[in-house]
Amino acid sequence: MEEEVTTSELRIGVEKETQVPTLVEEFPGFLKLYDDGRIVRSEDLIVSLPLSVNTRDVVVDEALGLWVRLFLPPQTPTSSKLTVGLFFHGGGFCFFSPAYHYSHTFCEKWAASFGVMIVSVNHRLAPEHRLPAAYDDSMAVLQWLFSTERASDPWLDAHADLSNVFVMGESSGGNIVHHLLLRVHACDIFNNIRGAILIQSFFSATDRTHSENVCPLDVLVTVEACDRYWRLALPLEAHGNRNHPFSNPVMYLPSQFSGVISIPPMLVVVAGKDCLRDRGVEYYEAIKSSGKCKHIDLMVFENEDHGFHRCFRDKDEDNPTAIRELMRKAELFLASNSH
Repeated sequence: MEEEVTTSELRIGVEKETQVPTLVEEFPGFLKLYDDGRIVRSEDLIVSLPLSVNTRDVVVDEALGLWVRLFLPPQTPTSSKLTVGLFFHGGGFCFFSPAYHYSHTFCEKWAASFGVMIVSVNHRLAPEHRLPAAYDDSMAVLQWLFSTERASDPWLDAHADLSNVFVMGESSGGNIVHHLLLRVHACDIFNNIRGAILIQSFFSATDRTHSENVCPLDVLVTVEACDRYWRLALPLEAHGNRNHPFSNPVMYLPSQFSGVISIPPMLVVVAGKDCLRDRGVEYYEAIKSSGKCKHIDLMVFENEDHGFHRCFRDKDEDNPTAIRELMRKAELFLASNSH
């Protein structure tokens, strides 16, 4: 009987006549990278939620696979103009999309709770597309929002108040927000950016912080996993050096901000049990001491771990206290910084 070839073997291209490629990087159950450049992502990561009456997908650049998922609050009046939240999902630059269960639910909840239009960005992923690909995509989407091409979408044309745009991101998405602000400050649309919300931003450096040194091994995001993400996301010429400007912006803030007159108000969110905690606090202190930010707030949730902000319950009153506090602060931040 001929030997059966499994689906997993077919996906990674194993053939009996050729040499089996060597596994060079692995996130067990998530991703495998081989020395011949082939990448296998687990299908378990594609836990997508379908479109509803309040969501739609819009292609920004078909050649790049760049698209956005729009989220409208329920029962939005036909003529109403809404504040726009440009959102960047997490995943260490390597995983997920706006259709992923947690990303979709988060955006849907924030749109409904705050009465804003959320534009969730599907940027290119590493390691196929290493940084700065995600930064390039973020800027491309922002410019598209203010272009005549955007006006061809009926939802954006009818409801997007482009004088009130907030940029928001979680984990690697928070990192994207920082680098987007550096790029957009020289553009005419900079004054339309009313604020930025960075939730448990993904930053790193060669030297370990206290929260990294004491991080247990059974948390959702470990220090080892973060190091692996950076090896896959940083440009090849960086050789995994986490003191790169992409991963360690605090080291380069003076030079990065040399031509920046000001940056919009910021809300920085960290969790006490997250290995990234000290990175977020360090970033907050660096931005605050730079004197470039109009106003910056820090929220520290000492008893929470990475990703706590996405663990919504069906009923608002059943949500954990930390989520309710974050939602109240975010709503106030959006309201107080809008025109």
